[in-house]
Amino acid sequence: MAVKINWRKVAHVTVFILIVAYLATSISIFAFRSDERICTTCQVTIEDSLTLRFVSKKEVLSFLEQDKLSPFGVRGEMIDPAKIEKSLERKSRIKKADCYKTPSGMVRISIYQREPILRVITERSNYYVDRDGDVLRIAENFAAYVPVVTGQVTEKFAKGDLYEFALFLREDAFWNAFVEQIDVNEREELTIVPRVGNQIVKLGKLEGYQKKLDKLYQVYKNGFNKLGWNSYKEINLMYEGQVVCTKK
Repeated sequence: MAVKINWRKVAHVTVFILIVAYLATSISIFAFRSDERICTTCQVTIEDSLTLRFVSKKEVLSFLEQDKLSPFGVRGEMIDPAKIEKSLERKSRIKKADCYKTPSGMVRISIYQREPILRVITERSNYYVDRDGDVLRIAENFAAYVPVVTGQVTEKFAKGDLYEFALFLREDAFWNAFVEQIDVNEREELTIVPRVGNQIVKLGKLEGYQKKLDKLYQVYKNGFNKLGWNSYKEINLMYEGQVVCTKK
């Protein structure tokens, strides 16, 4: 009995095999060319530079020079993108680095920065806490536009409850623009200094802070817009269910 050959299926398989072979050959040729070329260009892109100014392109290249990983003048086969990525990601201000070589011999590096959400300044400490809840040491040429926390602040509190509070502020457009400074006493009670107005806001303990801030928002929206923000020197949210305002 004669076997019927499905020539259409054979043609499809043959074309597929040829395409795979072509791609494999092309990749091999490109890889060979890339490895043979001397690197003359290293393109660094700070992906989130519109919102953060924590690290510059110049600093990234300087980091590579310090770690003896600068690709300039180096043959492609001697450049290790994975090693460059690991080196850069060890720097405290860099969250993630992607590196690859092009067939033309160029090295391209994409940098993603760590994002500070609060800054702690005490007699003994000066650091940021980032969006992941990690401590971020101060950079000489950088200052983030984030709430400054002063007073009796332990690192444990800064990375714990205070971090969660700062993250809430960061995600809310009104409160993110509202809070300039947070002072913490020895009982971990918070006093907020707004960016606008001369009053202070005694928030107290962080338990139930969202309800407290909701009530404060209603006061600002419905009360202060009519009476004027500068009529009061203190707003106290430490009494349950109340907003107590003290006039000047």
